[in-house]
Amino acid sequence: MDTVKFGAKFEESGFWKGLRTLVEWLMIICSVCCSGVLIVSTFMRYCMDKNWYGSDEIILIFAFWLYFMGAIYCSYEDSHIKADIVSSLVKNIRAKDAVALVAGVVLVLINAVLIVCVIPYLQDGFTRMPLTTSLKIPLVIPRIAIMLSMILMEFYHVYYLIKHFVQYFKDGFFSTPNEYDYFPEKLKAKYPNTGLLTKAEMDAKRVAEAAEYEKTLVEEGKEDK
Repeated sequence: MDTVKFGAKFEESGFWKGLRTLVEWLMIICSVCCSGVLIVSTFMRYCMDKNWYGSDEIILIFAFWLYFMGAIYCSYEDSHIKADIVSSLVKNIRAKDAVALVAGVVLVLINAVLIVCVIPYLQDGFTRMPLTTSLKIPLVIPRIAIMLSMILMEFYHVYYLIKHFVQYFKDGFFSTPNEYDYFPEKLKAKYPNTGLLTKAEMDAKRVAEAAEYEKTLVEEGKEDK
């Protein structure tokens, strides 16, 4: 079976969609609960002259889950914020994707280390069962969110890494080409259907566009006179 087609089929599976829906609903519920507790607490304080003792602890629990569910969703979308200057400086899409693959491997390894670090943290929560000061909410609840997010983030990171590796060696590249990205000439014979120009063809295109732009400026200047 074609691995790329298998990946596309997996992304249409009930498991993939169900997991995404679960994370989306958790984010919605946590957002509504955080906002609701904050609104009620503010109303009680300024309109009823009363304090909701421990409301900040409730907000903190939901905020923890919201933050880490958001991290999972970013991994699902493969849209985490990246300080990536390679994609803007390097126009050889093959080299750019090679760097992205190395970064993906590093990301998977770091995430795995974080999972190992979180395990004793979660175990401690179940063993000692620490509680919040006011409402005595078990602090293991936000720790579960941390562990769940690390596991699911690793799942998505590994999946996309495998998918990108397959596309890189099967199609020649996997990222969305930026303006003036080109494909190396020496690999054109191996990957004839990339749809990308070579460096020489891209340089010729840029020269032609520059000449066309200058011609347009000259014609506009004549019209103004």
